[in-house]
Amino acid sequence: MISLSGTPFQQTTQALFASVLGVLVFASAVGLVLKRRVARGQPHAVIDNLNSRINAWWVMVAAIALSFVFGKNGVIVLSLFMSFAALREYISLAYTRAGDHLALALMFYVALPLQYLFI
Repeated sequence: MISLSGTPFQQTTQALFASVLGVLVFASAVGLVLKRRVARGQPHAVIDNLNSRINAWWVMVAAIALSFVFGKNGVIVLSLFMSFAALREYISLAYTRAGDHLALALMFYVALPLQYLFI
């Protein structure tokens, strides 16, 4: 249970989350109204794209909130996951040779986890 009293940092964090949730609720309502009135419940590329992006933001905010619930270690684990995903995406776009396999494996499975272990 999150208490409304606490340090100024906790109060600021709670106010930030409340603001973001308010914006997401408003955006979701706008998306729903657009889907019902403009698209009339039928597929509409722009409105469906908007609603998909809003839903993705719900997932991101929930993941960040969950990591905050688990404290410092939760934030570190979330950062590790995001770093792993970003490195994987970068490697998929970068030019690599067959000889790079060992270096890439060491980056993914040794260097990246060690960085967060040192934190």
